[in-house]
Amino acid sequence: MIKREIIIAGRVVDGSHKAAYFTGLSWVQSQCLEKMGFEPFAGTLNLEIGEDNLGILNALEKEQLDELIPPDDGYCSARVCPVYLGNIKGALILPDENVDIHGKSIIEILAPVHLRNTLNLKTGDRVELQFKKSTIVSKIDVDAVLFDLDGTLIDSVESYYRIVEIAFEKLGFPPVSRRKIFKAARHDPFDWSQILPDIPGKTFEKTSREVWTLIEKIYPKVFLKNVHPFPFTGSILKIIHAAKIKIAIATSTPKKNINDKIKILDQAGVSNLIEVVICAGDVKRQKPYPDPLLLCRDRLGITPNQCLYVGDMGIDIDAGKAAGMKTAAVLTGFETQKDLEAKKPDVILTSIEGLPAVLDI
Repeated sequence: MIKREIIIAGRVVDGSHKAAYFTGLSWVQSQCLEKMGFEPFAGTLNLEIGEDNLGILNALEKEQLDELIPPDDGYCSARVCPVYLGNIKGALILPDENVDIHGKSIIEILAPVHLRNTLNLKTGDRVELQFKKSTIVSKIDVDAVLFDLDGTLIDSVESYYRIVEIAFEKLGFPPVSRRKIFKAARHDPFDWSQILPDIPGKTFEKTSREVWTLIEKIYPKVFLKNVHPFPFTGSILKIIHAAKIKIAIATSTPKKNINDKIKILDQAGVSNLIEVVICAGDVKRQKPYPDPLLLCRDRLGITPNQCLYVGDMGIDIDAGKAAGMKTAAVLTGFETQKDLEAKKPDVILTSIEGLPAVLDI
């Protein structure tokens, strides 16, 4: 499966109706087939993008991209960058700098099909463009990468859901949806008030203590036996370490559980590469406050703007920004891409597999 790492979004707008002629030219058709792998439909999809995405376009201008070279001076050249709209491969057109039909905020997309019809798009609809992993739009230069743990380095999300579900079953509580569990997990610490039922004759505090007591019994069997590092965790951390970039962990994991999780991580053979580990109990305030990250940074001896914090949740991005660090969100944990986009990290990655490309190592 192709990893699509960097994403920009825009709204469908009506075009100038000039693209059909250009894209229908024989030399455009043949060069697109050679360089992009498809013959374009005669026309383009026009998208209006926001100011927050203009920086990506400016960065693309500096990249080495395939060029559509005209046969004579009667036509202008254009560069093309491969993109995906869902599962449809297309190409973003970057016209010659002397050509300015729409202005910077309007971009055009080539594809082998009529995109409006195929994707059932109307003017004003939101469309996401996903760039291939090999297309690096923005490189991040840092001396240290700080990682969240659950959902980022170790594949633990399913086990967290199951622990809560099993505890509710054993206590005879009404089932609760995973969406509600997710909303409770977005808080640090876990917000039991969002999912615990009202039990006649029991206070909320007593009910939550019962749940915690049972979870501590369930935890070793469900969590420790079923959670593993992501398949790519070991190789990616080794690549980062080989590039002389320091590696650390800043997690909300309770201190009593951190050794178990580090043992899980070491199934990938990388615990010796981690220079600093900060967990709950090392600081008074947890994420989204920056305190765990700042303590981690201090122990590494590196300035905040030379650190990248990588996590799977909005509170990770909030904490990283509050600490003055660059931030990367990964889609291997609890939150969706839409949730993470709202936090505006420096980059959103399918997983930490995209880090070497972003770090240019």
